[in-house]
Amino acid sequence: MAFPFYWMLATSLKSPQEALQAKPIWVPERMKPQNWAKAARLGDSPFWGGLGPGRSVELVFPGEAGKPPRAFVPRAPGAFFDPVADGTRVEVGYREGAWRVRLTNATEESFRVLPLVVLWPKEVPLAPPLPPDALRSQGEMWRLEWVNAVPGALGYVFHNYLEAWRAAPWGRYFFNSFFTAFTQVAVGLFLAALAAFALARVPFPGKEGVFLLILATMMVPGEVLLIPNYVLLARLGWLDTYYALIVPWLASVFGIFLLRQFYLSLPQDLFDAARIDGAGYLTQLFRIALPLSLPGLVSYGIFTFLGAYNALLWPLIVTQSPEMRTVQLGLQAFVSEAGSDYGALMAASTFVILPVILGYFVAQRQFIQGIARSGLK
Repeated sequence: MAFPFYWMLATSLKSPQEALQAKPIWVPERMKPQNWAKAARLGDSPFWGGLGPGRSVELVFPGEAGKPPRAFVPRAPGAFFDPVADGTRVEVGYREGAWRVRLTNATEESFRVLPLVVLWPKEVPLAPPLPPDALRSQGEMWRLEWVNAVPGALGYVFHNYLEAWRAAPWGRYFFNSFFTAFTQVAVGLFLAALAAFALARVPFPGKEGVFLLILATMMVPGEVLLIPNYVLLARLGWLDTYYALIVPWLASVFGIFLLRQFYLSLPQDLFDAARIDGAGYLTQLFRIALPLSLPGLVSYGIFTFLGAYNALLWPLIVTQSPEMRTVQLGLQAFVSEAGSDYGALMAASTFVILPVILGYFVAQRQFIQGIARSGLK
């Protein structure tokens, strides 16, 4: 469990070339503190970098005078005009025993990201001011590439996180995921509590048969119900709405079974005493059963929340507009026909699962108690 988690965190800090290498890289360059100090010197801000209008930054390459290197700002693929590439003045000169690449922002706008490519002669020893994000061979030259030559310390370390957050409307995705998950938890708990109490404590003819019939629905694979549910929602006009994300998952057989087991474990004397005092079934449920079933409620709530928050297939089927997408669908922004941006994908995966991990630690005690008392494995 710890190894995949570390690998995800490490990959989220890797450069594109490091993420694609077959040989495992356990400590990416962006995790090395000596590189943080180098990155802090590049850019207007020591933390977040950037280059303001009229400002310059100088990258120093110690080396011998000889064949000069070449440097340029790459243009965005397919762009006729690139304000960063066209608005940056690049000067290369030799002074005081080092080649110096000077980048000047000649525009009226600040640059948050300034990519840079340097072609360095292979016969000259290479000592870049900051480890390049990619190093390739190009004829008689080394091709050094930086995704951002003015990163600052934090901008250098968390480059993938910043780019991942800007790649998609994550605020909307998080709202959709949390709204649907919390609604399913709240309404699902209410419905499951009512049904479970009736099956556990309310005598009526055929109760055991009804319970077995409900349990039997757990044997039906969820995939079998995808098409009928989709057709039903389409006829109701609920596709691409919150109704489609929430309503089909409000009633849970698992929740009914879990809470029924809790109610059956409570002493019958409590309910007999309540009836003698004139309490009805709803009073017994809300004043006696629910307060004593808190671990079971928390367990079911956690299971429901995780199921709704991590759902991928159902939101993919019933939603089309970006405004209704959830966080799991947002991860698709980093997967394309041209390949996957693994660094940004792992960075996005990290901040997607972070709320779940924090929630587990907050409700860890109730979760363990609920699982232990229900007998679930």
